[in-house]
Amino acid sequence: MYIVATISKNSYPAEKIKEIINAGATILRYNFSHGTPDEMYQKISVAKDVIKELNQEGNVLIMADLPGAKIRLGKFQPSEIAVDKDQIITFSSGESSSNPEEYIPVDYPHIGNFVEVGKEISCADGELGFIITEIVDENTFKARALNSRHIPTLKALNIGSAMDEIDHITDKTLEHLKNLSRINPELVAFSFVNSKEYLVKCKRLLKKFNPDLNPKIVSKLETENSLVNIKEILEESDYILVARGDLGLTVPIERLGIYQKVFTREAKIAGKQVIVSTQILDSVVNQYTPQRAEILDLTNIVLDGANGIMLAKETGISLTPGQSIEIARKVINYVEKSGF
Repeated sequence: MYIVATISKNSYPAEKIKEIINAGATILRYNFSHGTPDEMYQKISVAKDVIKELNQEGNVLIMADLPGAKIRLGKFQPSEIAVDKDQIITFSSGESSSNPEEYIPVDYPHIGNFVEVGKEISCADGELGFIITEIVDENTFKARALNSRHIPTLKALNIGSAMDEIDHITDKTLEHLKNLSRINPELVAFSFVNSKEYLVKCKRLLKKFNPDLNPKIVSKLETENSLVNIKEILEESDYILVARGDLGLTVPIERLGIYQKVFTREAKIAGKQVIVSTQILDSVVNQYTPQRAEILDLTNIVLDGANGIMLAKETGISLTPGQSIEIARKVINYVEKSGF
């Protein structure tokens, strides 16, 4: 089993990339949501220089993870407001709100068209949940808070299964697609792949803007329709990536474990590569010894037959990314040799 390491905030410098490669990562994943084409080119150039210095060309690969649509809350002051359980909150399309007590802005047009009364949504990576109570108009809806917390400005708003109705080929996606040739990544990942038709469209755009580029295609599975259409998606994919972060917010949480196992099984039947990501060893960002549940999770990922895991915060924001990889590698090696 191989390890994909996310290169981000604290791991862009050459010395961190060297640490990550020496610890055993063989794919370096860059989230293209975090920069312009020029910025991503500069960041990846650092990694390519390290790969060359370590004589790992062909052994360590670059994954360009292209952004899909991300629905975020707009700007408001103060930067967060308190919400009590059962409080009714009004959300309305807009870049900002001068009075968040009146309404919380959602930086996406006609948000009222993408939600449904009775459906659950969440914000800030699931920290605060709501149930839709009223669609006021195409731009505005009301929702009842399911727990007490603070709503922070600019955080992601997840609208559950309605994410399948959003167009995930955004202006930013196209901007990066047009500039991929000079980066020349070995793998290109598309977000929110939910049908064969959508993936074919993505691949056509990739070839249109980069006729000489021939990367492996990674389909990130993040919605209910990803499961419904998994067999057809696999036909057009080289890899699938079980993106448990968004998947756990768009489908009922109790289904996540079974979905992961179905994705893994179907990929193996189709002879395609499957990578499992998100919260593999998150606890080691802040502590030396990982949580026992994480070890059990990783053990089961190996036993289910996944080809790889992808670390995110563990290598992107951790100050000791090599340690995260070394722990993962120890678990993987032991389980693979165990004979189970």
